[in-house]
Amino acid sequence: MTVAMQPSLPPLSHHPRVVAKVDLDGKSPSPVEDKSPLPVEDEAGDGLVAINAHRCFSYRSLGAPGGKPLIALHGTPGSRLKFVAAHEAAKRRGIRLIAPDRWGYGATTAHDAPSLSAFADDICRFADKLGLETFDVLGVSGGGPFAVAVAATAPQRVTSLSLVAPVGPIAGEPDDEITSFHRLCFGALSQRPTAIGAVFQAFRAMLDISPDLGVRVAMLRIAAADRRILGRKDVTSHLGETFAAGLRPGVVGPVTDLGLFGTRWDIDVAQAHVPARMWLGSVDQNVPRSAARRLASRLPQCTLTELPGEGHLWVTDHFEAVLSWIVSQSASAAA
Repeated sequence: MTVAMQPSLPPLSHHPRVVAKVDLDGKSPSPVEDKSPLPVEDEAGDGLVAINAHRCFSYRSLGAPGGKPLIALHGTPGSRLKFVAAHEAAKRRGIRLIAPDRWGYGATTAHDAPSLSAFADDICRFADKLGLETFDVLGVSGGGPFAVAVAATAPQRVTSLSLVAPVGPIAGEPDDEITSFHRLCFGALSQRPTAIGAVFQAFRAMLDISPDLGVRVAMLRIAAADRRILGRKDVTSHLGETFAAGLRPGVVGPVTDLGLFGTRWDIDVAQAHVPARMWLGSVDQNVPRSAARRLASRLPQCTLTELPGEGHLWVTDHFEAVLSWIVSQSASAAA
């Protein structure tokens, strides 16, 4: 690990696509066989594919159509709308940013036996349906473990791994730095799905009443740097829409996430032999920073960039920096 302070797609093969008779408002999908080459996306870039007879993934395409593919994984809770803010930056950088709703969020089906390795398998099938042979992966916050799983499971397909304020390995790890709040959330509480579900149902109801209020309540423990960012109406509105879209079908998504975060990861992080970079705010209060640093130290090719005075929402104004690094890895590989 290194610690720092501060091309177009190949021709796509004609994979049969599978779509579902469903909108993206969380209604149960009904897979239907379709022989046309690639999924159809609506004007907003929203699409839906079935990776098998039982499960579908909803997603949004952003940035440059036909550009370098990047699969971007949202946090907990969240949705594909998280990355709308990166659309223009991705377009400028020639990146096709593909943001799926993770299990249980949006119109993406929950998994009956969730694990990080199973998610990686699903994302590889998802990439197959989109005709992607290789791709970059980005994980933000709770999307971090899932992004690492993809890189560790299929390093031959992942060209780079980017992590922003990620959840790191916690269960079974000796850690004197983790706060009592995080120990509770990622420990005993994480294995009580009914309790977690009740918390997120209350949050979901609050979002229905006032998205802005819901966002502010969710961010009560944030750093001063994050409070300044949340002082902008555009940011709170976007976060409210992002959370509401993800939780529209229910709370299975965050219940699944917390359950996985609170158990030992079933992947070998050391197998993620891909260029990797992590950005971590020095005053981030939302994730255990010690666990994120632990993750960076175990990734074979990871540069950890510590951001003095920054919190969990740093990426809100810095997608350009993250995407620039992703593009630079392609340039390095081609040199």
